[in-house]
Parts: sequence; C-alpha cells; structure tokens
Amino acid sequence: MKAVVLREFGEASNLKLESVPDPRPGRGEVLIRVHACGVCYHDVINRRGNLPRTHVPAILGHEAAGEVVEVGPDTPGWKVGDRVATLQRLSCGECALCKSGRNSLCKKDNRFFGEELSGGYAQYMTAPVAGLGRVPANLPWPVAATVCCTLGTAVHTVRTRGRVRDGETVLITGASGGVGLAAVQLAKLDGARVIAVTSGEAKVQALREAGADEVIVSRGLDFAAEARRRTGGEGVNVAIEIVGSVTFGQTLKAMAPGGRVVVVGNLETGTVDLNPGLVIVKELEILGAYATTREELDQSLQLVADGKIRPFVAEAVPLAEAGRAHFRLENREIAGRLVLVPPELQ
Repeated sequence: MKAVVLREFGEASNLKLESVPDPRPGRGEVLIRVHACGVCYHDVINRRGNLPRTHVPAILGHEAAGEVVEVGPDTPGWKVGDRVATLQRLSCGECALCKSGRNSLCKKDNRFFGEELSGGYAQYMTAPVAGLGRVPANLPWPVAATVCCTLGTAVHTVRTRGRVRDGETVLITGASGGVGLAAVQLAKLDGARVIAVTSGEAKVQALREAGADEVIVSRGLDFAAEARRRTGGEGVNVAIEIVGSVTFGQTLKAMAPGGRVVVVGNLETGTVDLNPGLVIVKELEILGAYATTREELDQSLQLVADGKIRPFVAEAVPLAEAGRAHFRLENREIAGRLVLVPPELQ
C-alpha cells in the first residue's frame, strides 16, 4: 500500500509517500480502508519530535475515517462494510477512571493513533475496535474524519469540562482552527455569547459564519484589554484555551471573577509563568481537557449528521501532499481543517 512515512523528526519535507507492506488485523482489531484523514496541529508537534511516545519510522494521523475491509479474530459486533472513524486514543474501559467516565485519563491502555499505533496517513490501517466510532451513512468521508478531533474535542472541552451554560460569555483562542470553529458553534448552540480570537483578518469571515458574536483580531495576541472592553470591564466567564502557553497570560487577564479556563491546546509546547494571587482573588478554575470519549464521539457525529453543527473542512488534498499540508498549517494559512485523501487502490 501507499503511506506517508516519517523516517526522521524535523521539517515538513520529511513526510514522504512510500510503498509499505499491507497491515493485517489482529485479535480485537479491524482493517480499515482509509478514505480520508484530517491534519491536526498535534501531527505537526508529533512530526517535530516533541511527543516522546512516537518513534520513527512512523505513520502519523489520528483523524481517520473509512470502511472495514477485514475483521480480525475474536472481534464480535463488527463486519466488512462498517463505516468507522477513529478516536484519538484508546482506553481500557475497565479501570476506575474509565468506569467513572474519565476514559481520556486511562493509563492501562492509552495508545494514540499516529504515535504507538500507525495512523491514517495511508491507504489502509489497522485499529482496535475500542478506538472506533460508527459513522452515520449521510456523512461524507472528509467530514467524518475530522469530527472526533474537532467537534469531539469541543464537546469534551465546552460541555464536559467547561460546563458552559446559557447566558455565559465564552472566549476562544486559536478560534479559526478545526477545534476552534467547532467550539464556537457548540458554545453558541448551548446559549453562550462567543468572543473569538484570531491572528489575522483573513479568518474573520469563517468565524462570523460559525456564529461568533465578536471577533478580536490580534496579530500580537495581546487581546485581554479588548476582551474586557467588549464585556463592559467584567471579563469572560469561560475561556477555551486552544493556543496554550503563548496566550495563557492574556487569557487569565481576560477572566471574570469565578471564571473557568479550559486548557486544551499548547501549540508551541512551552511553559508559562503563573501568578497564584490572580487565581486566588478571582477564584478562577484552571481545567485541563484531553481527548474524546467514545460517547462524546457518538454525540459529535450525530450533531453533524443532524445539521446542528457545520463541519469546516477547508480543503481535501492528495495524501502525497502531506508535507505541504503541514507547511500550510504551521504558517497559519488554514481556517478549518485540511484533509488528506489516499490514492485510489489499484
């Protein structure tokens, strides 16, 4: 089969299309013909060598969707032709954390597609069925591929962790990316007023179309004063922090008393200085948000299938252009999600 293989960490040009052996499913696994795979900034971080669980050579990609073409032994409930999409990571389903609904914190089986497990930058991939959701028949493949990591992450962040309520004001950094556009829509659906932050004018229209009530364009990402001005000096009730270390300080300054900061991204893998006094006097909550559960994936797929959330697939490009896709993502050229499409099978 054809696959994009990363043999050395570093530049986007290190992603090369190669011929590799076809995989075969093991116990509890299925073989998937990949029809589409989203390109996430997590993939960029992975390609640079900043995720310690990934070893080269590697096939990246945790946003895959396709059809089952072979079922491994002892895998009941699955058949050839099933339409599936991947979760970002697995969970055991049996530990105390899993049984309490905190599957994304599972330590017994926390393998991640594109890291310990070969990912979707390929014509075929194998997947443990514990890491799959079922795709409704009316969803196009490029949309299905991106739902888990964009809207699924937004559901986990906005609803499960952020507990956004009707009438609250929500600030979203990195709002023009796949997760950001999904979070804008979901927060609006749940009754919030949404203030979106972006670094460029070119992305304002997409944010308006997603339903943002206010868009702050801040190339230098010094948006706190403007966010407070637009809330009459009160600040925001909830912040969805997608950028991470680069914007974290500004986000804290933009918070209203009793606010909740949900950190779901850290694009530059940096650290931050934190003044505990600010957290104390405002009684702020700082919450982490990681990955998506099977239930959140199913909820997300249904939200899109029902037309309640609009997917933002910016462009579908050939698998061979994976390196170029990474370059465009790193240079902030994309609003929404790029999707890789493998070549037709011979």
